[in-house]
Amino acid sequence: MSRGCCFPSTALLQHHCNHHHHLLIPTRNTLSATASLLLVRPRTSNMITHIVQFQFKSSLAPERIQETCAHLVSLKDKCLPPITQKPYIKSFNAGKQDSPEGKNNGITHVFVMEFESDQDREYYLTKDPAHLGFVQTLDGLIEKSQVVDFTEGVF
Repeated sequence: MSRGCCFPSTALLQHHCNHHHHLLIPTRNTLSATASLLLVRPRTSNMITHIVQFQFKSSLAPERIQETCAHLVSLKDKCLPPITQKPYIKSFNAGKQDSPEGKNNGITHVFVMEFESDQDREYYLTKDPAHLGFVQTLDGLIEKSQVVDFTEGVF
């Protein structure tokens, strides 16, 4: 039975796939080469990932924490630039920290959003009334926060 080349990592492997009729078993080298090919493809997008991490004060009622988290998550649909009036946060994921590694340094909740451009992120951080209003509600609720951003594929 002839199988197509599943791991196009080298010309030799491609030649092997085209001229022999047996199933290929991926090896460490073919998988590494394939992973390298997949990881170094240039991105056509400069998607920016914005990660917000909170440690809420221990004195807060769980209901207040839930309310605050729901408010932040709602920004995905409430953040609308005045020109388009369409949401510009491209994706939003959030949840309670549950890593078993024990290296969260007190962080309890994580919020991850993506922006299509630096301009969208800049608007969110400095001008969006929905976001700026949310930030004002955090006074007295947060023990510790950390924010990190990265542009996909930029190292």
